[in-house]
Amino acid sequence: MTYHLSGRDSCYLLRSIWLLLLLPLLHACSAADGGKEVPYTVQKYPFIHTERNEIIHAESLDSVFEQLYQLRASRPLRVNILQIGDSHIQADFISSALRTNFQTAFGNAGRGLVVPLHVAGTNESFNYRITSNVVCTSKRCVFVNDPMPIGIGGVTIRSFSENTSFRIRSFNQGPLNYAFSKVTLFYQKDSSAFDFDVLDTAGRIISSLHHALEDDYSFTSRTDLPYNTNDITLRVKKLSEQQNETTVYGLNLENDSSGVLFHSVGVNGAEAFQYVRASYFAEQTQALQPQLIIISLGTNEAQRLPFDTRGTIAKLDSLVKALYFYNPKAKILITTPTDSYFRKKYYNNSLAALHTAMVQYATDNGIAIWDLYSIGGGYKSCYQWKRYGLMRADGIHFTSQGYAFQGNLLFEALMKAYNQYAQNKPDIK
Repeated sequence: MTYHLSGRDSCYLLRSIWLLLLLPLLHACSAADGGKEVPYTVQKYPFIHTERNEIIHAESLDSVFEQLYQLRASRPLRVNILQIGDSHIQADFISSALRTNFQTAFGNAGRGLVVPLHVAGTNESFNYRITSNVVCTSKRCVFVNDPMPIGIGGVTIRSFSENTSFRIRSFNQGPLNYAFSKVTLFYQKDSSAFDFDVLDTAGRIISSLHHALEDDYSFTSRTDLPYNTNDITLRVKKLSEQQNETTVYGLNLENDSSGVLFHSVGVNGAEAFQYVRASYFAEQTQALQPQLIIISLGTNEAQRLPFDTRGTIAKLDSLVKALYFYNPKAKILITTPTDSYFRKKYYNNSLAALHTAMVQYATDNGIAIWDLYSIGGGYKSCYQWKRYGLMRADGIHFTSQGYAFQGNLLFEALMKAYNQYAQNKPDIK
């Protein structure tokens, strides 16, 4: 699913998506209202089992709910959420709905992780754009035999040119301002890697990213900018003869506010085992310090024949264990894929088996799970998703409306669990 849009089309899409995301927020309280709970409703469809829209084993997320509760009480802190997925997440429509809802209710700490997908020749989110003045080589994590390493973004870009620069722009989303004053670069950080100057829109140097400086991680460099901005350029700076290339995995864009940072990583065609085999993916997630990791995979696994239920769950388990290893305090939420077609026209029996196995796996391991397959109507419900304009013609991907609906639906389920937790807390002062 790749988008090639003109500037005017991009603006139109941005406005359209924002309207889709805004509709449910008419019923949501903002963080500033001081309310302990978060009232929330989503659009209703007759085939959706709204009574099932809940997080199973939600009690495992209590530590996350406590942090969100403290944000509602105006405590100065950050809640980092990371969603990992496939093409459903790469387009950022589901995650944008979640990001918008979380930041409207609990505070906006910035755009979060951005990945140079456009530079890699693939589709990028509508609320940021990364471009380069040179043609870079690239790799997606789905190509597991390619020797180029994969890091936090699931997609890597590389350049050997001393003239390389990257322009990073964030676009405000309705009332959410995505200007940033803190930049963390995920990249190959060794003696062969170029350093960077940070330039403003007039080409003036306002900061630098120098990998020789002390930093918390061996794969990041961080800088504070002198002011908030939506537009910077990173320009290669060669300081020694050893420096001859730059390999970039992604950037984290933050402001100085308390609130939620909602990061998303999605790669077209991705499966769980490909993230496990990615050289530095799990390791680099620790730099985001996620309190909650949402795993939204399974659609591509269910397209394989013969479908191996046990093997698929074993690969999911490997990813879960790798994420826990680097983020031992994080909580995990698994989401099942909703129903979709097989090869555009056949109902997919594998998804029914997969969702049952995923729910059982989560139950056996005390992990929270959101069973979108059951909530969304179950077997053959893909017909209804398409009938109501929520699914695209290929029978696998969804329309922007369908994706926004899924994101809003998940947020509602999370807020049901959060509100139940908040009801047992003392009143916010």
